[in-house]
Amino acid sequence: MKVICTQCGRMNVSCEAVINPNTKEFKEFTSESFFYGFCNDCNESVILTDVDETMDRIQAEYNKYVNMNNAIPKVASCKIVWKDTKDVSDVRIALSLDCQNDDDDDIFFYCNSYEDLKSLSGHGGEDFIVTEIYNFQED
Repeated sequence: MKVICTQCGRMNVSCEAVINPNTKEFKEFTSESFFYGFCNDCNESVILTDVDETMDRIQAEYNKYVNMNNAIPKVASCKIVWKDTKDVSDVRIALSLDCQNDDDDDIFFYCNSYEDLKSLSGHGGEDFIVTEIYNFQED
């Protein structure tokens, strides 16, 4: 597990947990504890993402699509977080630069490959981070 701050990409983060205040015993994590948290480096509340979990989900959805369709998908429907504003958006990302088309207003971003899509779940050079994959599509 590699949970990072979506703003700075560092792992110096905290999240909420359910603790018995009398015994200090850990009970469980809250349902949103790995999505919202605090970054000790940014010194503010931020959106968190588990990079490894997101990559695993992308791989699972990709395998599911290929197995069901005997084809390689061309587009992924994803959730992203903007690094600077912390805004969350649902977008469509093309898996090839060959797909570029002036009429394709619903494509948010073009990757060079499926592996490039996976890399967008880390804190790279783009202004956003892919935090969730919904599905893959033909177009």
